[in-house]
Amino acid sequence: MAEPFVAPAGWQPPPARPPLTPRAKRGASLAGIIGFLLLSLGFAVFGIPLALLAFGAFFALIVGLIRRSTRDPDLGGFMDFVDRLDPGAWILPLVAIAVLGLAIIVAALFVSAGILRSHGISRPWGVTWAGAGIAIVASWLVSSVLSIPLQFGRFFGDGDSSAFPGVVVLWVLSGLAGVVVTAAVGWLSWWWMAHVMRP
Repeated sequence: MAEPFVAPAGWQPPPARPPLTPRAKRGASLAGIIGFLLLSLGFAVFGIPLALLAFGAFFALIVGLIRRSTRDPDLGGFMDFVDRLDPGAWILPLVAIAVLGLAIIVAALFVSAGILRSHGISRPWGVTWAGAGIAIVASWLVSSVLSIPLQFGRFFGDGDSSAFPGVVVLWVLSGLAGVVVTAAVGWLSWWWMAHVMRP
């Protein structure tokens, strides 16, 4: 039979860490809400050029397949219109949009760390990075679950023009819900990391 564990003489359990102060809780919540909203906006803006480039590549692939599979090389003037398009004219605007998205992402991180530091939270950068990582994963999971009800939007009419206001209301409500969910995920993620990393 194993002998019971006996603590060494003079051993004391480590003192419990004090909870976050109300000021620190407010700072973590504020940093999470503002930081993650800005971070999400930055990712969305940065993703616009990538989505357009992907669409352009897909469009070029389809046009190439059509051109090789038809006997009419001009397709009634459509290919002439395609050939007049200048992809180079889009490069600079797309790069500018991507840079703007990256600037918003960097600003979000600095704003979060600044808010945390001003509210007396130790390791503001650690809380920011950890909170952002958890919030990104949590936001992806929550968005996947919440996207299921949006699939019911197709039941608003099936081509009936009178159903258009219902579709608009659905999309407005889904946009507002997305903002609220993003803010809530940021708030909880930053608060949790501030709690875990408290001194």
